[in-house]
Amino acid sequence: MKNKIVQGFVLLLLANGGTAQVPVREEPRHKVALQNEYIRLLDVRVPPGDTSLFHIHQIPSFFIPLSTTRIGSEVQGQAARQTRFPIDSTWYNGFENGPLIHRVWNSDTSVLHVIDLELLAKKNSMLPNTIHMPFKIDFENEKLRVYKSQVQAGQVVALPLIKTPMLLVAVDGGDLDLQDLDQKKSIDLKPGSFVWIAAQQHVQMSNRGNMSNRSILILLK
Repeated sequence: MKNKIVQGFVLLLLANGGTAQVPVREEPRHKVALQNEYIRLLDVRVPPGDTSLFHIHQIPSFFIPLSTTRIGSEVQGQAARQTRFPIDSTWYNGFENGPLIHRVWNSDTSVLHVIDLELLAKKNSMLPNTIHMPFKIDFENEKLRVYKSQVQAGQVVALPLIKTPMLLVAVDGGDLDLQDLDQKKSIDLKPGSFVWIAAQQHVQMSNRGNMSNRSILILLK
């Protein structure tokens, strides 16, 4: 009798595990790589053939694919579907209609790599309407302003001094040398990596390689 009770308890755990829902920050393939008062940056990596747990998105988020991996996804209660994101695509979801509960899997032979940027700040900042940025605005709402940049081989681009922080994500191409001109130090920013730029930090982007670099610059509000 005792063995049957134990077996039943194990089966119940397995059944619940198949449909378990966790906050996205607790899903094992979504690693919290950076968190502050403005953002929680989840560095998402799903190996080939692997499937995430069902997880819950409910904080307004900006998504940046860093691979062209073919993936499957299943929103809870809906049919599964297959897709592939262009590497230069981005999108915002405020989840105004309620949380998204889904799971994703890697149907390809390379690692699925995505940045899920949760936007935590609830108040407006001092971000001016006009900034003399060397790139065009690609997306903007009440929480962020996004620029897509392309720095050619040998080019040096100075970023303006502003009163709000920025996040720079290198997407593809050659490495970027991000120089802090005040502290006299530099960071080698490889494709797929990112760096937080503090408010009023005096920096410039240098492409010392032989191929252009595409990056995404996010200004927080």
